[in-house]
Amino acid sequence: MSETTDYAIVKSEIASFIGTPETKWDSRTSVDVESAIRKGIESVVHVGVHQWSWMRPTYRFQTADGQRRYTLPLDFEQFIHPLAFDGENYQYPPISQLPAGRLDQMHSEYSSTGVPTNYALEVDAHDGTTQQRQQLVLHPTPDAAYTLIGRYQVGPIRTLTNDRPWFPGGPENRELFIAGCLAAVEQKFLDGKGDKTESFQSALMAAIARDHRRQPRNLGPMGGGRGRSRDSYRWKLGTTYDGSTEV
Repeated sequence: MSETTDYAIVKSEIASFIGTPETKWDSRTSVDVESAIRKGIESVVHVGVHQWSWMRPTYRFQTADGQRRYTLPLDFEQFIHPLAFDGENYQYPPISQLPAGRLDQMHSEYSSTGVPTNYALEVDAHDGTTQQRQQLVLHPTPDAAYTLIGRYQVGPIRTLTNDRPWFPGGPENRELFIAGCLAAVEQKFLDGKGDKTESFQSALMAAIARDHRRQPRNLGPMGGGRGRSRDSYRWKLGTTYDGSTEV
């Protein structure tokens, strides 16, 4: 028996709330439901007062001799600290970011291979036929297989679809996202905030408290600030994304 997806569950919950089975939704209802699901996801992901640990996974990959460019995960936005060498290569210094133009200039002046010391981010050309990706470009071009690791910020979360039917954050956050989507449906269909909005706020505070308990206790704000924005380095986690697996 196939597993019931988050997408199917949240649509079932919405259908129960509005009192109309999904099979009887007209086109306007379907559009409104999809809009509410997007808004519900946004209300969780960009809560504003907290940086979720599961929004900063770790990307690990291996270079190849003579290869400069590496495609990054679909949800990649930016690395939040320099890339580090892992495993037997840990003795090399971290790889720091430079503007793409500067890296190109350096490559034109020095195109030999070696241990990478800098990287830049480039965006693939996009014709609309596939999803646009970012690439990591290394300099010097690697002269061997090196294992690199870097923590990154997850970019904008896409809405759920039949092809991408799972909420971010894993099963433990499923009910939180469903609550957020139901609150958005309540506000869209009933033009007001009621029990679903209150339930979402309670679930959100409980999830934030749970996520705080997961954080390392010896990490404080870096750079002397206490910021909790998307660019803050305060909240970190140990989730690992294996570069061999599509996101």
